[in-house]
Amino acid sequence: MLTWLWRGGRLYLIVTGLVFNLVLVSAATYLLSARVAEHWRWKQLVRWWEGPADRTATTVVEPVAGGAANPGYARLPKGKWVKIHQQQPDDAVRFSRQRHAGSAFDRRRGELLLFGSDTHGRNWDNAVYRFSMSRLQWSRSYPPDGPETYRVNGEGIPVAGANGDHPWAMHTFDAVMYDQEQDALIVASYPKHLKPGRFGNWMKGVWEGIRRHPTWIFDLKSRQWHYARGKAVDFFPYATAYDSTRGVAVGFQPYGIYEFRDGSWNKVGRQTYYAYHTNAVYDSGRHRFMIYGANDKRDAIYVYVPGDNRAREMPTPGVRPPGTQHQPMAYHERLGRVVVLIDGADRASTWTYDPSADRWQRIEGADFPFPVGMDYMMQYDPVNDLLVLVASPQGEETSVWALRL
Repeated sequence: MLTWLWRGGRLYLIVTGLVFNLVLVSAATYLLSARVAEHWRWKQLVRWWEGPADRTATTVVEPVAGGAANPGYARLPKGKWVKIHQQQPDDAVRFSRQRHAGSAFDRRRGELLLFGSDTHGRNWDNAVYRFSMSRLQWSRSYPPDGPETYRVNGEGIPVAGANGDHPWAMHTFDAVMYDQEQDALIVASYPKHLKPGRFGNWMKGVWEGIRRHPTWIFDLKSRQWHYARGKAVDFFPYATAYDSTRGVAVGFQPYGIYEFRDGSWNKVGRQTYYAYHTNAVYDSGRHRFMIYGANDKRDAIYVYVPGDNRAREMPTPGVRPPGTQHQPMAYHERLGRVVVLIDGADRASTWTYDPSADRWQRIEGADFPFPVGMDYMMQYDPVNDLLVLVASPQGEETSVWALRL
């Protein structure tokens, strides 16, 4: 009897151990495969095997020399994303789209402006890129500065370039604005991910000398950078937008709303909502801001009216787009609506939000041909009355798209 019990117990332990190990191995395999499948190198390998994710042909819009307008856009179909430019190997200016970069629109010259870098030791691009909507051509204000030029000046400010007058490469997200009154690009971010020990130690021995991270301003007439002397507040990875009615830049953190005046950020409101990977636009018709997106992918939109102490969540009855984060977002001035791209499994859908009706609507037929991923590069072009977007799958040529509504 004891022998039988001993043998039965031994068999039970063996079977239980095998089952436990199988479950453990299966779980580990599942988690590992999920991580591998999401890794950018794996996605590049799959793309190499399957071919490019973006097979959309470029629609020819004839360039126009001088000015900001191009009558060729009026002939583009309405309600459909159209690729109007794709970088080529022989282009004078070529660069990989930086997912962590931000954008703004130069209304005087009709140019889309980009600034920001993925950093993490893989990219050191601190150049300002400009896409002319009339000439359909990229240009840059100066070549990217190598990391060997990165240093801290006598005021304790991190600077780059031969003359020490450029900012370091940095994530910017939605912390980039065009200031109409100054005719300048405002960058209210700082190179947080270059801090030693965060993702690497490239700046060890340099970072320790930093005493202040300022707000940087790029003068679009002189094409020169300078930094603000007043109080700096960084809005990475949060949101900013320019109030064209009052001529002031506004920044939104979870526990603070700030305005940029006379080179200094001043707190004017207490709260928005606790989330990052947000985006904000200014509704020039109703004189208010819309804030949307969150790392927890909530589907609510928030409204801030200048003078209020906080942003408020809109009730928004009816259909809403799936919750999202770090999404392309712009305000269409003629329509008076917010436009957002929402990623799906194999494409992105285009939605508009009507602030007066507190209502979302999906634009049928305006799906984007592939998921855009992290992308802060959509702006409204008021001269040509269309939305312009820089988007490309990782590892593929940078492309510019347009949408007429």
